Amino acid sequence: MYSDWVWSAIGGFLTVWLLVASFFIWKQSNNLASLFPKSGERDIRKKFEEVLKQLEKFGTDLDQLKKKLSEVERLGLKHIQRVALSRYNPYDDTGGDQSFAVALLDEKGNGMVITSLHARSGTRIFAKPVLEGKAGQYQLSKEEEIVVKKAME
Repeated sequence: MYSDWVWSAIGGFLTVWLLVASFFIWKQSNNLASLFPKSGERDIRKKFEEVLKQLEKFGTDLDQLKKKLSEVERLGLKHIQRVALSRYNPYDDTGGDQSFAVALLDEKGNGMVITSLHARSGTRIFAKPVLEGKAGQYQLSKEEEIVVKKAME
């Protein structure tokens, strides 16, 4: 009643099905062998204890990493994070914007302003402290105030 090709198709399907099932059984066997090596005991409770110990160790490692990260973040606030530069010409007898003021501030606005005034007779450089975005011990010039304001934005 059925032709020969039907029996060949059924045989081929069963062969493929057996190969796929054998592959999955082989993978499962390898997973179990890696979980329970033949040299050691094959007790699931001991394996669970090992896994729990590793998880606890990961938890303590994570806590240590969080502490270090918070320390790095705290120290990072003290580094120069706000920078602004302004070039200008303070004198009529010089050409170009060869004088400048640069603000180097941390996150809170503490730092310094460095100013260079260029004239025909020479160049003078000044450094003034800045505390919380305002003049520190020395009064800031108009250009220095502008550059500090730009850095704080």
